[in-house]
Amino acid sequence: MTVLITGSAGFVGRNLVKVMKDRNIELLATDIINSPFDDVEYVKLDITNREDVFKVFKDYGISFVFHLAAHPLSASIKEPVRNAMINIIGSLNIMDASREFGVEKIIFSSASSIVGEVMKNPVSEDHPCKPKTPYGVAKFCVEHYLRVYQELYGLDYVIFRFFNVYGPYQYPSSGALIPVVMERIIKGQEVVIYGDGSTARDFIYVEDIADFYVETMRQRNIKNEVFNMGTGKLTTVKEVVELIAKVVGKEPKIVYRPKKPGEIMNFSADVTKLKDFFGKVPKTTLEEGLRKTYEWFSREVIS
Repeated sequence: MTVLITGSAGFVGRNLVKVMKDRNIELLATDIINSPFDDVEYVKLDITNREDVFKVFKDYGISFVFHLAAHPLSASIKEPVRNAMINIIGSLNIMDASREFGVEKIIFSSASSIVGEVMKNPVSEDHPCKPKTPYGVAKFCVEHYLRVYQELYGLDYVIFRFFNVYGPYQYPSSGALIPVVMERIIKGQEVVIYGDGSTARDFIYVEDIADFYVETMRQRNIKNEVFNMGTGKLTTVKEVVELIAKVVGKEPKIVYRPKKPGEIMNFSADVTKLKDFFGKVPKTTLEEGLRKTYEWFSREVIS
């Protein structure tokens, strides 16, 4: 039984590879760049190259696919066509190869940003979706393709809609809140808060996500469902900055700037369905997750 991880060189992918290795699960890591791993079976793969995708499935006998490869949200606004080529056409190549070679299940990483306008909080999986970015449209599109492929061809899937993921291998260059703030506090630089810091997000520690991915393999009866991947808890931006400062052990130099227009926040995941199916919800508290992140950060980013 071999698990294919697309996008394995990315932030979530690196953590998934680590967890799978720790649990002695046979895996094949793939991404569009050269291998960042020393001791992992790896194939450099562009998922938009249909022939290469099919060759990987044929050569390695894939049983499960953890499909993480994606063109990111920020880049999608400048390059919507490229975003669609990678996130939609690339995903269709993965799905076609999966049904051709008898893959048991695809686990797809979707995003909470597909919701768009929040009408009811916390947000459940059946909340209406009206994506506001090309990235969100592509993720929502692939969700529907997976449903249709199951109905037409019997290809099983699980969809996890990520909320605000943080943890090891998320670098400040990503622009994500937690690594950016952590680096600036460590270096004694100003931390910019847009607005009054009262806007809030649902933060989920990346290793909790990896645990649920592995569970989808173990619990074969969980299939053809969409799950929110969050904690159900909101934390304000100011509270996050203060928690990071506590973990780092330095006082933050906070600077307030006008609120950015159009930012959608203040919504959390309804995790009722996750608990109903898996019997648990993500367990890592934000402070505990930040401490683990800081341990990695100190070794790999600041040292």
